[in-house]
Amino acid sequence: MKCPLCGMEFDEPDRSKCSGCGKFSSCNMQRCPNCGYEIAPETKLEKIIRGIFK
Repeated sequence: MKCPLCGMEFDEPDRSKCSGCGKFSSCNMQRCPNCGYEIAPETKLEKIIRGIFK
């Protein structure tokens, strides 16, 4: 996965620092270990399209 904010590439997102927003207990957001930017998980459709154009 590549962070859209800082450009760092990482394999496993950092889920340990999530303090929660108060609305959801588990939102599946992924956090960049370098800058802390929260990224929405990739959907199945995005994975298929990325695989076609790769």
